[in-house]
Amino acid sequence: MGKYKDLQKYISEYFKDESKKDLERGLFYSNPELFYEIAKYRKYGMPKKYRQAIKKYDVNKELFFFESNLARQYTGNPRYIYEKMIEKYPDFTYVWAYNGDASKIPGNPIIVERKSDEYYKYLAQSAFLINNTIFPNWFHRKESFFLQTWHGTPYKKMHWDIELKSMHAKTKANFYVKSQGWNALLSPNHFSSEKFQSGFKYYGEILEFGYPANDIFYNKKEYSEMREKIRKQLNISPDSIVYLYAPTWRDGGYMGNSMFIFNLLFDPREFLNHAPENSVLLIRSHHMSDSQKVLSEFEDSIIDVSSWDDAVELMCAADVLITDYSSIVFDWYCSKKPVIYFVPDLDKYVNELRGAYFDLEEINCGVICKSEEELYNNLDVLDAPFYKDFYDKFCSLHNGNSTQKTIDYMLNKDHESLKSKIKRRFK
Repeated sequence: MGKYKDLQKYISEYFKDESKKDLERGLFYSNPELFYEIAKYRKYGMPKKYRQAIKKYDVNKELFFFESNLARQYTGNPRYIYEKMIEKYPDFTYVWAYNGDASKIPGNPIIVERKSDEYYKYLAQSAFLINNTIFPNWFHRKESFFLQTWHGTPYKKMHWDIELKSMHAKTKANFYVKSQGWNALLSPNHFSSEKFQSGFKYYGEILEFGYPANDIFYNKKEYSEMREKIRKQLNISPDSIVYLYAPTWRDGGYMGNSMFIFNLLFDPREFLNHAPENSVLLIRSHHMSDSQKVLSEFEDSIIDVSSWDDAVELMCAADVLITDYSSIVFDWYCSKKPVIYFVPDLDKYVNELRGAYFDLEEINCGVICKSEEELYNNLDVLDAPFYKDFYDKFCSLHNGNSTQKTIDYMLNKDHESLKSKIKRRFK
């Protein structure tokens, strides 16, 4: 351990004339591993509140800390892991970082606001950290176990795999350093595992368990109950055909604070004019897109569900998904319901903005529409054939038991020692 610290000190002193910003702009892109060691030695990205909490509190082995989508939503894999845990292990202590209506969360957990004093207090004390994005601090204490559940199978290229922009636009230093601290990463399929390794430069433990959030699609009773419940809450009749439009955010329209401009791309009223009778259109913008102004004018059969926390609930209520490059589509396939790809900017997105891991037009995965006219003419897809090959590649790990497998892993896993982490890093 002493020699490792000496090495970190030597590396940091070698770059003593370069600031954090200088290192992020230069060294990070040429040698991220070296940048990591400097960041760790200099304690970059360690908020004062977190450092103080580490000194003040020991780790509680029965304390679990959950967060989803930067604490903006109660959703995703963390939600479904949590709900199974409070059912089976009610005596553990649970904390949720959530900035919304706390009454939505069952089980009486401790609710904290992201980046508050209480947030860092419990983050420092928790033996298990469960998130589907990233925490604010770059490093977590070695006694804590960070399970990164992530969200979806990647279609659009991620971080280090992006080739279209300059190196400086591909990924950020703080994300890379944070990803190196994940103790385990959930994966829904082998394809995702490979892309997580290349896109994140993550070579730690990957758990190909499928996603807990998708378990509901393999339980007919739970699925039917959820479908009925959500339709009632949205005032949608049982015989309505429900379309869920869920596009991703777009690179290039950055507004600050991790938010991007939302572009609807088609006329919802014209959409319903072409849809089967008694159709309803749900529109859910990405949690990193600001859609409030764009969607405020619509009502009746056009429902803005952007503020709806959990996409799985909406997927249960819907009959057809309309999407573009969003990873939601791979979760949707677990439902075995039809999908329409509305991609009027496909060529630009793939060739100029972001890049993709495979060609949508070369595989049988759903109807692909590149214009509004094509979209309106292809809405009657309820009898579309099932895309078995696509399902087998991306969804075959799912069988309704992903949540339990994940929990069993966490509770039975011996935490990796610091020494073994160092050996793995320099292997």
